[in-house]
Amino acid sequence: MKFHTIYLTLLCALCPLMAQDSTTGQEVRVFTGANGKEIKAALIDKDEKSATLLLENKRRAVVPLTSLSENDQKYIKDWSKEKAYFLQKCLGLSVRQLLELRGYESFPMTLQGNSIIITAKLNGKDTKFIIDTGAGTSLLHTKTVEKCDLTVGPMTQMISGVAGDVPAGWVAVPTLALGESLFKDRKILATDMDKDKPEGAKSNDTAGLFGADLLSQLDTVISYKENRIFFRPDKSDRTQLERDAAKSEDVGIDGEVANKDEELNFRIFKTRDGKSFRANIVSKTSTVITVKLVNGKSQQVQIANLSDEDQKYADAWTEAGDFFLRFCGALTIEELLNLRKYNAFLYERRGNHIFVDGTLNENPVTWMIDTGADSSLLDLKQANKSGCEVGPMDHKVYGIGGFAPAGETVMKKISLGKVEMTNRRTLATDMSARSGRELDYVGLFGADFMRELDAVITYSEKKIFLYQR
Repeated sequence: MKFHTIYLTLLCALCPLMAQDSTTGQEVRVFTGANGKEIKAALIDKDEKSATLLLENKRRAVVPLTSLSENDQKYIKDWSKEKAYFLQKCLGLSVRQLLELRGYESFPMTLQGNSIIITAKLNGKDTKFIIDTGAGTSLLHTKTVEKCDLTVGPMTQMISGVAGDVPAGWVAVPTLALGESLFKDRKILATDMDKDKPEGAKSNDTAGLFGADLLSQLDTVISYKENRIFFRPDKSDRTQLERDAAKSEDVGIDGEVANKDEELNFRIFKTRDGKSFRANIVSKTSTVITVKLVNGKSQQVQIANLSDEDQKYADAWTEAGDFFLRFCGALTIEELLNLRKYNAFLYERRGNHIFVDGTLNENPVTWMIDTGADSSLLDLKQANKSGCEVGPMDHKVYGIGGFAPAGETVMKKISLGKVEMTNRRTLATDMSARSGRELDYVGLFGADFMRELDAVITYSEKKIFLYQR
């Protein structure tokens, strides 16, 4: 069927429905018919055989796909209604709101230097951990173990850091909790994390490293722009969480959900007496929220009975968030962030370490992503290979095992996809000395660069997202 102007006019007459509101957020483009005729419109719906266009006069036209050019047909095939709705209604939602609406539990990140610090309970005692994607396994500080009524076994193990090897022993940990996420009966290595460090660099108040083994299990998301970290409690060892939450007497919830993936579409709420439940707000007054529970029932909850954090959430609840849940909930984290103009990079998992390909001074390289590194760091041999001139080795870098000599260098150009940074000063050290072999990556892409680029790291989708202003 040919694409004639008269045909569109007829369709417009048959479909005089007005758009629900303005086309703000909808992509307007020029569609071309098979006969070369052009019309400016926004795509608002589709099926297997036709597309619904919103015309400049606010009327709708249903057009057969076969009447459009091949480029337009491909555009329509790739188009997503969920993405269009998101751009139109939900673009103002923060990453935090988007993830909490998906059932993640979030925590504020305290930055010491560039290190991410979070509060946890180790064997029931309040402690602080460094979030370290560069640590393949979690690690405890021997000075903290005794304070938490735990015991370090024989120091017969060896762990490696940037400065060398250091002895370690196993610790039986009954519980490690972060909010609703709980790890039970774990064995975690412990070592003296302050070995050979100067007084100002010691970790006296830090319980250890929360490493990639636990971060991966919790489908962790790290957002530097918002200084928050997000976990999925249902991925932890707390297998009874949802059953217990479903029996909360405070809000009268009963029943369970068979498909656990569907539970991600419900937020975790907490009450003042320590109970929790999954639900979505559907409406509210100044004192009461009406929620839809995971079992499909509706329930009214007094806002005053919620935790301080959830009271703030209830007060800030908007129709945009509700719209997101109803129409955009199927979007992946990658799709959500791409719509926010982030650059996405698929990373490679080697054990629990994560690596991303890029360039250094126009040379192809691979970086290890390391939130535990306050500053990015180059391997000495790889730096020389990539054309970075390293100065005198009169600096020191500190890590597990003490310190190692380092020299200052300038990276003239770093790129990851479309993201480019120029003239960045950093240190280089012989990172391959401890492994006895030449590294196949150039160094550590540290927290300094990730803060600068508002990085988001996701473990469930194996992606890193960077935003360059």
